[in-house]
Amino acid sequence: MNRLTQPLMKKPASRGTEDEELLKKFPDGDKEKGATILGTCITLLKNMVGAGLLNVPVAFMYSSVLGGVLDMILSSVLATGGFLLIGYCCSKTGARSYRALMSVSVGPAAGKLIDVMLFFHTLFSCVGYITLIGDFTTKGMSGLMPGSIFAESRTVATVTIVVFIIFPLSLLRDLKSLKPFSAVGLAAIWFSCMYVFYECWASAEENTPMQTISDHWWYVKFDTFKTIALFNGSFSAHYSAPTFYAELRQKSFTRYAQCALWSFGISTVLFTVFGVVGFARFGDDVMGNILKGYDPTSIPVQLSWMCMNIATIFVFPIAFQRMRASWTALVNKPLGLKSNSAIPWTTIGLLAACAYFGIAFTDIAVVKLIKGATLGVSIMFIMPGLAFLGISSKGSNRKEFERTFSPEMKRQISPTTEDFQDEQTGLIRAFSYVLVVVGVLQGIFALLSHFKLI
Repeated sequence: MNRLTQPLMKKPASRGTEDEELLKKFPDGDKEKGATILGTCITLLKNMVGAGLLNVPVAFMYSSVLGGVLDMILSSVLATGGFLLIGYCCSKTGARSYRALMSVSVGPAAGKLIDVMLFFHTLFSCVGYITLIGDFTTKGMSGLMPGSIFAESRTVATVTIVVFIIFPLSLLRDLKSLKPFSAVGLAAIWFSCMYVFYECWASAEENTPMQTISDHWWYVKFDTFKTIALFNGSFSAHYSAPTFYAELRQKSFTRYAQCALWSFGISTVLFTVFGVVGFARFGDDVMGNILKGYDPTSIPVQLSWMCMNIATIFVFPIAFQRMRASWTALVNKPLGLKSNSAIPWTTIGLLAACAYFGIAFTDIAVVKLIKGATLGVSIMFIMPGLAFLGISSKGSNRKEFERTFSPEMKRQISPTTEDFQDEQTGLIRAFSYVLVVVGVLQGIFALLSHFKLI
């Protein structure tokens, strides 16, 4: 308990850059410190499966059942490839953060650009989490405490959760103390999934899910790009990919790839099954948050709301920490802003902005679609592709590559002897070009479809 409340009791010590802090926690050459493959998989799964699960069913309405499955496979392959490519580039450069990776591969300006993207990407994520937390709390309280202000006012419920639970969690600089909640969060998500599956089976005679699947088996519309954007948002964990690699025990690309393949594989299966079952249950009446479609007076539904609320609350600090780190790198440090008081003004300001927009938005699917079509494709596909193209264009020899580093860049990376000699860089370059082109086209068509311009 002391570790959780310590940030509230005293002014936090001055911190270095994100790369310097990672180096302190996980020193180069120390093979005993770091996360295990299982621990990394659990954290990565919780990062993807959670809020990203609930709007998957509505995506099948846009693209048909078969079309949604094909879109899921496409999105999964590209998202997994982008995640692997980030880790591969980190293994070759020694980069510990996305900023450092883009700086050494493309240039310092690219490092600043990725921080801007990461800030707004995680801002949208946090806004989406707040939106869900408001929904979960009011729906749950409508059964547990009917007629109370928490059941009647989404604003009051959201503000209360933000002030008394999320704010203390957001003050944490080291999220190690929250790792036990990763497994708890996954268990909570699993309960909600089991309820959705059971309810679809139990109400099959009344709601005819198989007929819904048959009626919506296949059609082609431009809305399929909205489906892909939603799926991209569900698979989005790429903003933390360099950190996952830096924190991995006995880090190597092989171990990193094992974590990625297991996590993305499990997520793909769960997203697909949950999406098809959820859409089959509601058909064209499916909502952006599928749990909104159930009877709020049902005890299993109320438990599902509370389980997803718990899972969302404890995944919020992961995105918020990334957003705060980008803000600090973009604003606080360049302007020389340092905290001279025990009041965490940056945390308060960013959390207030998240709470305001989270209350203002009522449909997470819209938030997630716009994020996936713009920032999502950039962070997941375009930037990883550009990073590898930048690295491979500077020569296959490590020493030749290091000559392009500035002194500032060298301080941001770990020493490594890896190079590209005797590897199939031509194939990876081709895949990198595919990622960049597909990312641009997906984003454009998703936005055109959403705003009904095509």
